[in-house]
Amino acid sequence: MPRPDHAQPPPPLPPDAVRVLTGPGRAELTEQRSRFLGFAIPAPDEETARSAVAALRRENHAAHHACSAWRLGTPPPPREYRHDDGEPAGTAGEPILAALRRADLTNALVVVVRYFGGVKLGTGGLARAYGSAAALALSNATAGDLPLGRVYQVEFPYALRHLVAAVVESRGGHPLTESYGVQIAWEIWLPHSGCRGFVEAIVQATAGAIVPREKTG
Repeated sequence: MPRPDHAQPPPPLPPDAVRVLTGPGRAELTEQRSRFLGFAIPAPDEETARSAVAALRRENHAAHHACSAWRLGTPPPPREYRHDDGEPAGTAGEPILAALRRADLTNALVVVVRYFGGVKLGTGGLARAYGSAAALALSNATAGDLPLGRVYQVEFPYALRHLVAAVVESRGGHPLTESYGVQIAWEIWLPHSGCRGFVEAIVQATAGAIVPREKTG
């Protein structure tokens, strides 16, 4: 006999927050007379990241290399980019990106500028130097949590205000906007962990009188 079908578990929810850079950091180290200047920069989007890289190239026009990596956006996994800027493949951009991954950061750019000191470091030496400069710059930067969630729209009579508020608060949410006319109209923000079953909870608590709508776009 065929085995009965089992209900599939719901897909995992995105996290309630991600770690982002909130302030820049800078570091410098010297390896075999080569100077490595590391810059950690908040970057909410690719345009900001590319502009920052270009600005550092102009400021350090005498440098031999300005290698970079960034992580942008929120889960699904952040978009990643790395650039070796003329260094042997994998010796610069990848270790910089690895430092960003270890810090578990997104919306973050790291640029490491190298002034060549006349002594070749080899691929291993280059990778260690670029990775170390990136990690030091990140350690000198400031970071914070960026809350993630969804927005719902809901309208309800004044008599149900306390009931709706209680459900929202129990799920870690809060109103973003409030309008008071014939009825109350709220836009409600909820962390991702509070979204699953929220609509059903409101419908059940109000005996079907209120059905929240998720705001899109």
